Amino acid sequence: MLCRLFPSAVIGAACALGLASTQAQVTPPPGREPAAPAVASLLSRVRGLFDIDLPQIDPPGTFKVILHPHIGDLVHRDYLRLTTGLQWALNDHLELRAEADLFGRHGLRRSATGYGNGQMHYGVKYIFPRRIHPDLETSIGLTADTPVGRPPIDFTDGHNHYTPYVIVQHHTDFNPRLTTFGGVNVDFVTAASVPGFFGTNVPHDDSLGFTAGAIYDLGQIKWTLAGTYTTTALISRDAQHFFTLRPSLLWYVPKKYLFSWKTQWIVGLGVRSTWGPDGYDLGTSSRVRAELTFGQVMRTLGEKVLPSH
Repeated sequence: MLCRLFPSAVIGAACALGLASTQAQVTPPPGREPAAPAVASLLSRVRGLFDIDLPQIDPPGTFKVILHPHIGDLVHRDYLRLTTGLQWALNDHLELRAEADLFGRHGLRRSATGYGNGQMHYGVKYIFPRRIHPDLETSIGLTADTPVGRPPIDFTDGHNHYTPYVIVQHHTDFNPRLTTFGGVNVDFVTAASVPGFFGTNVPHDDSLGFTAGAIYDLGQIKWTLAGTYTTTALISRDAQHFFTLRPSLLWYVPKKYLFSWKTQWIVGLGVRSTWGPDGYDLGTSSRVRAELTFGQVMRTLGEKVLPSH
């Protein structure tokens, strides 16, 4: 039934794959083949669980197509969201990203919601060469989130967000499994023509954010912890303060549990605690994601289409 929710071919591809979030990686041209990624790498940013964009980048030439249907909307909303986009590693230091949040009524509830694109996300990230310290990795970036079209009232906050940031990552000497990170960002907020409203404990004006956390890598299992302090006191008229603590667990499913699947599956669970002007708020989230290369997709299609000899 999900395949009838959206008329677009992109969403049809997401239904055919049947994944909660899929990244198809296009193999670089001959002569620039990257090494096969480790089973448990730290390259994956799982939105809603671990949102920190660490100073890590895919091999040069890597091209990803992102498909992320929000299956939980079938229960919690009268429409279904789909995040789709492109991510491209131009070289060892520069990465570009563009995503669109699509929406459409799923038919399980009565709703006047139609179909369309409700929000765009853009991002650029640059990783500095390791010249200061071999154990430190530093990146700067800029993200832009802009509501568009005529989405449901609770789809966006109705504002544009332009956010430059700096992130530093450190691999500790005393424990190679432990990685720590810290960063700072400035969120510039401007009103858009699209109606919306802010969520719980979210700044309504320009804000300054400080983030720190750690990742403990056990191979197939990764524990993450990120804490953020956000304030509007320094760059806005009103002085408000927000605190967020987000622990999560990511499990890279071993190949032995995937039968003949060559896809790398990631299962994640997390908790989000916030303190701010709206009081205390506690929530949980879960994610399932699969990552496969473009070559794997083409080989699978070839086996189904071409007759065997």
